[in-house]
Amino acid sequence: MGIFPGDLIKLKDDQDPKTIEDKVVYYFDQDWFRHPFPNQRVFESWYKDFSGVKELTREEMAEIRLGRPITYRPGTRLVKIPSIPKVYAVEPGSVLRWVETEAVAKALYGDAWATRVDDVDESFFATYKEGTPLTTPVWPTGTFVRRESDTALYVIEGLQRRYVAPAVLPTLRLNEVHVIRTVDGLSAYAEFGAVTAGDWKYLDAAQNSFIDTLPGPSFDFPVGSQPLVAGTEQSLATFRLTSGMPVVVRRMRVRIAGPLWNGSTPRLTDIRLVDVYGENLFGTQQLAIPGSAEETLTFSGAYTMPGNTISVVELKADTAQDLGTGVTFTVTIERDGVQIADGGNGILLADFWPRTAFPVFTVK
Repeated sequence: MGIFPGDLIKLKDDQDPKTIEDKVVYYFDQDWFRHPFPNQRVFESWYKDFSGVKELTREEMAEIRLGRPITYRPGTRLVKIPSIPKVYAVEPGSVLRWVETEAVAKALYGDAWATRVDDVDESFFATYKEGTPLTTPVWPTGTFVRRESDTALYVIEGLQRRYVAPAVLPTLRLNEVHVIRTVDGLSAYAEFGAVTAGDWKYLDAAQNSFIDTLPGPSFDFPVGSQPLVAGTEQSLATFRLTSGMPVVVRRMRVRIAGPLWNGSTPRLTDIRLVDVYGENLFGTQQLAIPGSAEETLTFSGAYTMPGNTISVVELKADTAQDLGTGVTFTVTIERDGVQIADGGNGILLADFWPRTAFPVFTVK
């Protein structure tokens, strides 16, 4: 038949305007399946035009097994379906990542982010699979980002960036309309080599050679200041840890400042980190320096999170019956005191989001 993996194929036009089967374009992949493009919008995320489409007879087409439909090219469009009020970014392997808030959408795609959203027919939605939400403004894997300062182009892979040289760009079949322009210097993403010309994992529309880069751990802090109530179990700080890859939290360091002691009596006792299921992650600690106005507590252990999960964790303590008036504490989870390991090989991870200092919580 003269076709090769990566070719676009369709039935020969039968010149009958009543038939539609000869309008369907397929992607012929290395698995020797033909994968249909469900609509033109999906096609345009991968190709600029229909040049190069090869026509086959019905007999020739019948010899090729039918595979699953093609999904949107990663990093190009945002998608949604009518029955679910969520907007998703698409990552390699047809993975969807819910863009959790409008603030995250604006931070990544600008004020006009909604113009990037396409509706997916619900009958094709099962072709995708859902990954971890985008709770913080981290570019999804597969996104091509052009830096405004020097027009340098990069593709994002996890928390890394790969340079795309001008000479390489034409070989990746990427439409410039799908490139994100940003004033961000991309310093938060580690440099990870350059993309080579014609790299198949960026060109394979069936994504049988997709980039297996699971999103790394990401912290965000949905709850701010807390009210302080005497004689209760008190939440001092709350954070959310999201990770596409399995991870093990080995250590967290917490700094608490304020009038921690009432004479020789601590105002806070039984300090612990507790997840949403009530599990005490690292045991319970006590203030240890009578009269001190600041103490740092280090929690160590092995809190395990499977891949593609979210964990909400609270720093809790019991408050004294007699707190006194006007008492205010500040609580800081020290970023450089957080130690996370890869859940697969146990290697400590240097990269997690955000790269900046964690916020200070106020309890008063």
